[in-house]
Amino acid sequence: MKKILLVTVSVISMLSAMAQSDNKSALAVSVGAGLDYYYGPGDQNFGKFNTDRVNIQGNAMVGFVLGRSESNKRTILGAFGSVGFNNATTLKQIFDDQKYISTAVSQDNSNNSFQVEGGLLIADVLRVSTGVGQQNYATQTLASLNGIKLNSNSLKYNSTTVALHYKVSLVSLIISCNFNYGKDYSKTIIKPSAGLALNL
Repeated sequence: MKKILLVTVSVISMLSAMAQSDNKSALAVSVGAGLDYYYGPGDQNFGKFNTDRVNIQGNAMVGFVLGRSESNKRTILGAFGSVGFNNATTLKQIFDDQKYISTAVSQDNSNNSFQVEGGLLIADVLRVSTGVGQQNYATQTLASLNGIKLNSNSLKYNSTTVALHYKVSLVSLIISCNFNYGKDYSKTIIKPSAGLALNL
């Protein structure tokens, strides 16, 4: 994960320096926050809604502007990061969906997660990115068909996001769908979200 982040930041820094030498505005930065909904596996939870699965997240992007359209719409090669705080109900649902049994009597009500992805924001509208993520929680023992995790405090997964941005001046409305899969996850889960971002 550290290698992916280091390579992404290095490439963006190099391209930014090259563009700045040509007196172009090359760097794109945004920060924001929103709400996500832990939908889980689509085949299992389709049509159901539970307010206990709604959680808060913070988002950020740093990128290099590859080009601009005649209407000044940017295409950006970027690094996208998010930090979320999942409540106890969501964490228990993650364990259930991924077939983990926990020895913990109860779960904390604020379990942070984070994701780092690299990808494109096309014409300031469509984002497609992929990377890695991690769900953290209080240390506990987890059992599954694949064995027992002693003193476990995190689950790792791959992360892919497709998002639509509606940019008005310095503010963007972002509606996204995030997919978590692989590594410690046996099932793909879906997390739609909506939020606002300030374009710096």
